[in-house]
Amino acid sequence: MMTRKVFYRLLPTFVLAVLLWAGCSGAREATQEAALLPQAQDSSVVAVLDGEAITLSDIERRYRRSLGGNSAAVPDSAELRDFLDRYINFRLKVKAAEDAGIGDLPEIQEEIDTYRLQLARPYMLEQEVLEPIIREVYTRSQDMVDASHILIRVAPDASPADTLEAYNMIRALVDSVKAGADFGELALRYSEDPSASREGPGYKGRLGFFTAGQMVAPFEDAAYNTPVGQVSDIVRTRFGYHILYVHDRQPAIPDIEVAHIMIIPRGPTGADTAAALEQIEELRRRFENGEDFRALAREYSMDHNTREQGGRLGIMSFNNPVIPPEFRDAAFAIENPGEISDVVQSRFGFHLIYLIDRKERKPYEEAYEDLKTQVTRLPRTEQAQRAFARQARARYGVTVDTAQVRAVLHTFPADTIIAHLAVNDFDALFEDTTFATIGDAGYTLSDFFAFAKTQRLERNRPLEPQLMAALDAFLDDRALDYEAMRLQERDEEFRTLMEEFRDGLLLFRVMEDSVWNAASRDSVGLRAYFDAHAEAYRFPDRTRLIGFYSRDDSLLTDIAARLDAGATVADIQALVASDSTLSLRIDTTLVAGPTNSVYDEALSLEAGSHTDVLAYRNGHVLLLHDGIEPARPKTFEEARSEVVTAYQEVLEQRLLERLRKRYALYVFPERLEQAFAGHAAAAAPAGDSPTG
Repeated sequence: MMTRKVFYRLLPTFVLAVLLWAGCSGAREATQEAALLPQAQDSSVVAVLDGEAITLSDIERRYRRSLGGNSAAVPDSAELRDFLDRYINFRLKVKAAEDAGIGDLPEIQEEIDTYRLQLARPYMLEQEVLEPIIREVYTRSQDMVDASHILIRVAPDASPADTLEAYNMIRALVDSVKAGADFGELALRYSEDPSASREGPGYKGRLGFFTAGQMVAPFEDAAYNTPVGQVSDIVRTRFGYHILYVHDRQPAIPDIEVAHIMIIPRGPTGADTAAALEQIEELRRRFENGEDFRALAREYSMDHNTREQGGRLGIMSFNNPVIPPEFRDAAFAIENPGEISDVVQSRFGFHLIYLIDRKERKPYEEAYEDLKTQVTRLPRTEQAQRAFARQARARYGVTVDTAQVRAVLHTFPADTIIAHLAVNDFDALFEDTTFATIGDAGYTLSDFFAFAKTQRLERNRPLEPQLMAALDAFLDDRALDYEAMRLQERDEEFRTLMEEFRDGLLLFRVMEDSVWNAASRDSVGLRAYFDAHAEAYRFPDRTRLIGFYSRDDSLLTDIAARLDAGATVADIQALVASDSTLSLRIDTTLVAGPTNSVYDEALSLEAGSHTDVLAYRNGHVLLLHDGIEPARPKTFEEARSEVVTAYQEVLEQRLLERLRKRYALYVFPERLEQAFAGHAAAAAPAGDSPTG
């Protein structure tokens, strides 16, 4: 039987399965009595269950979601009627649970509250923090910017004097640029970015092309907001003050997948260079004459990191600063997959580049999960989450008695506090000491110190500022929890998700009590069902396979030789029993037909024959065909799991029959003909629960 913990993880899938596969039984059609119902006057109502209307839009939405979107939701009246019956069965079970008071049970409420918090916070942060950044990164990544910059370093916590000194310096550089000074020369002389003064990426401040998500947010904002050919305003980042000069802005070039062959001159002389060039030209000619690029790379490429993979470098982005420009330009100039570049010389040697594939820019919905992974790691996301937490703190109001925290500092030595936090027993001293509130929620020093132990306090730094920083983070964290617990009040989509979860819990409890557990407990009913349907439970003809399993393939080779010489399985078993050094397992498997596994190797053999030694999991196996086990009826114990499953279906149908008698139910199937009129309904996101 499914455990509740597993069920909660699979809840959306479970409810979907209920709607797709649940058995159905007939509902009362619309009658003269039904026509008098107030709800029946509304043509959008397709059913009334115990006075509760089920509307056409409800069914359209749930049916559409069950099929993964509107494009699949063809208005087939028979399918839609069948779906309506299944949905009514679902609502009947939930209704029965509600009337039984299951939804009010403390353990159910606790599960709902726990799930709400587990779901609400990530849901809220994705909606409020991640999605705006993901959308911005996706939109901006359609373009790439080529820019230079000058950096004057100043720490985020620098003194006012140091900050002013750095600002005055960057201000003077702005004036110099406006007066006509060369931006690159100024970067070479004054920029405190180390790359500005050495050959390579960043030399003279030239960063080359980059796109969204590659730079810190204020820098990126300046790059995308500054017109080509102009200098940005002064920008402050965690590194210091910057000014940018934008050289170019172009549509982003989609990524490509490439492989290469690299030949390195064997010495510094011109003759060495000429020999390397001649070798790679010869490889180019061989490719053009039909030889396989990957085979040539494996044999001749001097790039030992890629040669075994046929020279494959993987996905390459145009704005990757690590790639030498000459290599990048040649790679992106190749027109068609399967073609190669001319010979390219970089600082590493000579290259032939092979285009494997050109990637297409994905639509936003398809790119979303990859962008989400990227955005989650960006510093701007943490900053946006912190800002959102501060808004929540301001909205609900925060009180905090920092004196209580400082009193702890004065009572215990710093080393003692850190040591107690490390062994998880310090917070227990303050369980009843409330020191902070957010809205109507109170927090104890115990809550705070339990949080502080996750903040990696350092012994070699003053403890008080570390604890004050941890306190600020604690209030942010609790403000997010407080906001998340109220999300259901203001977010309709989240409210729907929670209603789905609650309905799923009630459904699970009804099925658990009235069907799953009931079937397993009813030994008399199970036996009676088996006796009435015994002919349905039979074994077909099955091949009996004796498997000899060992990590030592030479041992299995010896076993095969013994079998060929006439040894029986009993002889092999006796051999193993007499020698404890032999690592051999022997067992019997009955196979009814092809299994798409190693056992299939033995199915076509004659009885008494064996396979060769075969690879199996982390070892090897030798399989002996030991004859055919004739078809026969299953015993009750052999068929028990199948009988339980079938009997559960019987109990479920009995449950539905009782519920349909208990509750007044009227259905107006003719109104389903209006469903998906013109296919105008918007598609629901694939993967949503069908009961949303």
